[in-house]
Amino acid sequence: MKTIVSFMLGMACLACTSSDSYILRGTLPENSNVKEIYLLSREGKGADTLARCLVQANGNFVLKGKVENRLLYLNVGNRGGRIYFYPEAGEYRLEQGKDEFQIVSEQVGVQSKLNVHLKKIEENSNAMRSVQKRMAETNGEKLGEENERLWKNGNDLLVSMITDFKETPMAAILVADNMWIFSSDFKLFERGIEAMGNGPDSDVRNEIIKKYEDMKRKQLTGKAPDFKLPDMKGNIVKLSDYKGKYLLVDFWASWCKPCRMKAKELKKHYPRLKELGVEVVGISCDENKNQWLKAIEEDQPMWTQLLIDKKINGTDTADDYKVEFIPTLYLISPEGEILEKNPSVEEIETFVKKG
Repeated sequence: MKTIVSFMLGMACLACTSSDSYILRGTLPENSNVKEIYLLSREGKGADTLARCLVQANGNFVLKGKVENRLLYLNVGNRGGRIYFYPEAGEYRLEQGKDEFQIVSEQVGVQSKLNVHLKKIEENSNAMRSVQKRMAETNGEKLGEENERLWKNGNDLLVSMITDFKETPMAAILVADNMWIFSSDFKLFERGIEAMGNGPDSDVRNEIIKKYEDMKRKQLTGKAPDFKLPDMKGNIVKLSDYKGKYLLVDFWASWCKPCRMKAKELKKHYPRLKELGVEVVGISCDENKNQWLKAIEEDQPMWTQLLIDKKINGTDTADDYKVEFIPTLYLISPEGEILEKNPSVEEIETFVKKG
């Protein structure tokens, strides 16, 4: 009798999944109001789905489909966002973390490998949101440093995840899905391209390479554009005034909170920069002079402050320097060459010591 029961259970399990199918189960929160679960490819929209199922009144659902062996997206009704799912053969369940849903499985495979990275990224994101909330409440300087540390750590975790799938179609999708991050920092984009590697040709990969090459062409290289801008007293300051010295130029604005935080960080490192022989100049993108002066009075930077003035300079200095996001900083050599964009203090020190 025991043998028969075991045999029947085995047959039941075989009926659940086969070598070319998967099953995804889950229970949604009572207040989710989700009526349908469906699976999409990156290109999938609306009715163009690979699998779908209805959600029962108690929130339970069972989604069945064929193995795809590629990274797909699970849409949970109209909740917004998409959940990564790599449907190899086997059984999966949808679990809700603190802020995100995640598809988990006991079996070792691509999904479990991906989840290790996603969990670390989610934990870092939660920590950063907590810091940002406290920053809004207290405006603490140390919290700004912690926020920047967590942002950099998040970037490192993202690159690490992509590297783990290097030279695969999945690596390209992970880069494409995080383009909003890569497109704001060319050095990070370079790391993303390296992490992606030379995978198989695809529309996604070609799209990434095109954006990378477009962004590369926009990077400022060679001789730093000259400028003639007024300081707080109306005196004209020129780039040539700094010939023979290392110069760190900080493009910022009074209304830009990250810029103001960056200035506070720079203020902390300013004695070290002076010790290295590096001059610092702030160039404000403000259109309101009074707001610019008010911000300087509040932040008390210890370096020269200039205001963009097209009439005096002849052009928009921010455009000349190809500034797309602020804050943007450039390290300029004693010969007037662009050395690095958004350098860390450690990178500045390396450049100066190489001299």
